[in-house]
Amino acid sequence: MDKIGEPLNKLSNKLGSEAFWPTSMDKECNKAARILASFCSTNEQAYHADEGPKEKPKVLIKIPQKVIQNAVGLAIFTTMRTGMGFSTSGGAGVLIGRLGDGSWSPPSGIHVQTVGLGWMAGLDVYDCVVVINSYKALEAFQRVRVTLGGEISVVAGPVGVGGILESNADFRKGKYHEPVFTYVKSRGLYAGVQIDGTIIIERNNENARFYGEEVRVQQILAGQVRNVPLSASLLIQMIRKIESALP
Repeated sequence: MDKIGEPLNKLSNKLGSEAFWPTSMDKECNKAARILASFCSTNEQAYHADEGPKEKPKVLIKIPQKVIQNAVGLAIFTTMRTGMGFSTSGGAGVLIGRLGDGSWSPPSGIHVQTVGLGWMAGLDVYDCVVVINSYKALEAFQRVRVTLGGEISVVAGPVGVGGILESNADFRKGKYHEPVFTYVKSRGLYAGVQIDGTIIIERNNENARFYGEEVRVQQILAGQVRNVPLSASLLIQMIRKIESALP
């Protein structure tokens, strides 16, 4: 991390938000586990919970367990937005995919960028979970860069409040028509923030450092890496626990 990023991330943590400036994949994996655990109805303690925001706000609107169970991929990231008359944002996180046998791949690092029209004054930091519901959509995420709302249509995902699923019979059967669901919160509060125009970019250099070899996102999401670092394995374990947790 450079000299600008570290103090910005510390300030973000003091304000009750996760770090948005790109960090090492080890920390990005730990952050992703905390974000996903905070969005889901689980009693599991996120690994490295001592990192991140000093205050742990409770998220009232949850991602239903069935959404995670039926997902074929997840993009989990934190982004900062600021602007006056138009908004700009930047952030980082991870992308992970489901393998053919139902298990989860190692994560690939991602950059997040957005420039959009629309009124916004000030600055805020958002956590986002993008739930990928089809392998066709997951393939699009494996490009060097992909634009949400452009190449891939996105909608706000169904939610569960207090363990009660708010949806219809098709949802309960795992039948989705939308390729991508999005869930966004700001310091623990549900935020109706549009992420259309968000650009997801592969972190080639950080992936190479993390895995100890030159490896592309397609290889990572296919499970074709020789050494999976511990922090990546712990993130995968967290997803498995969320999938299997009793409601």
